[in-house]
Amino acid sequence: MVRGVMHKNSGWHITGIDTKKEGKKMKQQKKERESNLKVWTMTAGVLIAVLGMFAIARVPKNDELNDIRSEIKTVEKQIVQEKNSQTENSAYKQKFDVVSAEKEARDNFLKVISAIYTKRKFSETKQEKELNDFEKVFPGKEGKRFIKDIGDSYGYLKNKSTNVYFGDLTNVTHTKIIVITLVESTNKKEITYGWEFDYNLKTQKINSFKEINIERN
Repeated sequence: MVRGVMHKNSGWHITGIDTKKEGKKMKQQKKERESNLKVWTMTAGVLIAVLGMFAIARVPKNDELNDIRSEIKTVEKQIVQEKNSQTENSAYKQKFDVVSAEKEARDNFLKVISAIYTKRKFSETKQEKELNDFEKVFPGKEGKRFIKDIGDSYGYLKNKSTNVYFGDLTNVTHTKIIVITLVESTNKKEITYGWEFDYNLKTQKINSFKEINIERN
């Protein structure tokens, strides 16, 4: 066996190899490789065993699987029921005069909010009568609460505009309505108020409401 080495004075210089030394060196390298292979094999075996135990520990028991399946079926059933409910109450599914219902709701909001957020002189007797009249327009617990919240609003010169916006009609018993009113205060400043309603177009009642912030450009 020979190998080439670079010589300082000429191109390639061929020298001999001590085969005994090379043989010992190769045997030593072989032993080292075998030893490293054994260590790697043992390490891999331990790692696989640990991962196997972890995987077994993470596999749910039959009772747990049954509980999970039961919960999934319950959620799926609730989703179907909600979809069916919305479909049944959809204005597109049933014979419901949406135009008339929306007009009535719009007239109700315009009547009440425009009358409250405008120039008013306080009179205890008059206020009581007004609140009773407003509650007749919006009957029910939430209607009464809405009138109570805004009924004692004073200090305005006039109502400059009140607008009513309707959401989609997926469910006419829970229609989203936005009402925005613009008023002029006694110090000549314009103030904007807004509310979001969950409204029942069938019964013309307020299901719930909340005041919202309106930013003007």
